[in-house]
Parts: sequence; C-alpha cells; structure tokens
Amino acid sequence: MHVGILHNSLSGRNRRKPGLFQEIYTKYPKVERAEVNTPGDILDALKTFAHRQVNCVVVNGGDGTIQATLGALFHHRPFAVMPRLAVLPAGTANLIAGDVGLGKFESGTLDRLLGQSESMTSRLSFETRPVLRIRFPENREPLHGMFFGAGAIYHGTQLGLETKQSIGRLGEWGAGLILLKFLLALATGSRKGLNPITVRVATGESAPLQHEYLVLLVTTLHRLFLGMKPFWGTQSRPLHYTSLRVPYRYLWRVLPTLFRGATHSLATTEHGYVSENLLELRLVFNSGFVLDGEVYASSMPEEPLTLDSPGELSFVRLKIE
Repeated sequence: MHVGILHNSLSGRNRRKPGLFQEIYTKYPKVERAEVNTPGDILDALKTFAHRQVNCVVVNGGDGTIQATLGALFHHRPFAVMPRLAVLPAGTANLIAGDVGLGKFESGTLDRLLGQSESMTSRLSFETRPVLRIRFPENREPLHGMFFGAGAIYHGTQLGLETKQSIGRLGEWGAGLILLKFLLALATGSRKGLNPITVRVATGESAPLQHEYLVLLVTTLHRLFLGMKPFWGTQSRPLHYTSLRVPYRYLWRVLPTLFRGATHSLATTEHGYVSENLLELRLVFNSGFVLDGEVYASSMPEEPLTLDSPGELSFVRLKIE
C-alpha cells in the first residue's frame, strides 16, 4: 500500500494529545502526510495524494473529518480508482471508527499499519461499507457520511455539544448517558427534548406518508455506539432505515431486543416501529438533523432531502493479535 495521512490537529483527541503521533511521523518520513482543518484542506490534500498514487488514506480525525473526506472522494472524485480508508478514532464520539476503525487511538496502531504497508505482511483485514449521501433540491453540494438522525437524535446531539467538556467528552459512553437521559424522560413522562417531529416519508416509487416521529435514523454502519444495532430489516440494500412513530406501544418490552438488531413480535408498524433496508429515502420535515455527529440547520418543508448511496468504500482494519 502507498499510504497518505490526513492529520486534523483540531479533532478532540489530537487536541488533547498533540504530540502522540510525532514519533511515528518521524519514523516514516517518506509517507505522504497533510495537516487538514477544513474541507478545502482535505480536498487539496486528496488531490495531491491522487497525483502521487496514494491508494490508502489514513484519516486521523473525528467523524467530521471523515465526513468531509467522504464528500471530497465522492463529490469531487480526485482519484481515478477509489482508495481504501483507514480511520483512527481521533475525535470525540468516533461513531464511524467504532464500526470500521483501524484500531485503538495510540501511536502503535499507526506504526503497525505503516510497518505492514512496507513489509507486505498479512495482518490487515478489509471491510466494505456503503456511503450515505444527502441530496438537496436546490443548487447545493450534497453531504456524504454514514449516519443520519432526526428527532430525539438531533436533540441528543445538541445536548452532547452543549456539554462537550463533561458528558460530550466521554465519546461513546457520553452518548450512552444522553440516551439514558432520554429514556428516563420517557419513563417519567417528561417531554424535554422529546417533542415529536412531523415528517413526510417516501421510499422508492411509493407515495409519501406523513406521520409524527420521535426518532428517525438512516445509516450504512453495522453498529452504533456501545455496540447497538437498532435496525432489523432483512432486504439486501445499502441504507438501514429505522423510525419510531407516534403513538408507539410496548416500548420498554421491545427496546432491549431492538437495540441488539433483532426483531420482536410486538415491534410492528401498527405499534409505531419501522425498520427496513432501502435504496432511497425522501424526507420532508421542518427540523434540524444530524450527520455523523455534525448538526445541520432546519430542513424546510419546501426543501425535501433525498438519501441514497453513491457507492462503497473499503476500510482497512488491523487484525486483533
């Protein structure tokens, strides 16, 4: 492999440990490396990597850095042949790295990858994931990522950002605490952060249907934080779509099963639960949304979003020894 490294020194963990990888960068001076802090930096670096025939891009940054990398790769297409990605969990939530990450956030992880790229040993594995694309009706550049959320997910992400020095800094466990907070609010009848949103949903050629939703998510990942897999559709299609519609029933009986990615006899459409795998999803709603931990302003009713997948990427992982 010919490796190029995108290093975002402003990502959560890199900011807290600024010199963690310096020894490794010094050890491999011939490896392509770029300091990136903005989407423009990332695109410029990827163009340089493509020119220098890099075929494995290491993303040393958080979910926002990965999201910008996916956008540059699929919207601007700097590579004739799509490179592999190796993701270090250098951010705060590290949702994507939790599913397809290279390994632990430590210098030895990168050392093992770079050493193997030179010695051609076989301690690497590769996993493929579709990429999620959000298209807008107006003349606006699409967004690319791997996890979309609205409703309570949007409010929970906002809470995480507001408490970034406390709960939000805990990464996966912080997300778990926020989830627990919302579950307790449901149990006690509190509506703070749990107001349903009205969404008009259309899949494929079907006519759009409008309902109120507490939670709506679309992802191409196989697992979310703390190993949760809240999607149980069986179709062989790239987008995992799950929603909790209002009114819902039997929530406390079905949640433990649904979080594991298994179906439950009570988790039916009539009871408010929908999970299926799709090629395309069209949404019309008036609320903010989340893409890979990044919060985006309100989607307006006259500006529907189309979610689909422009293709797949191969991710490099270190085999556990």
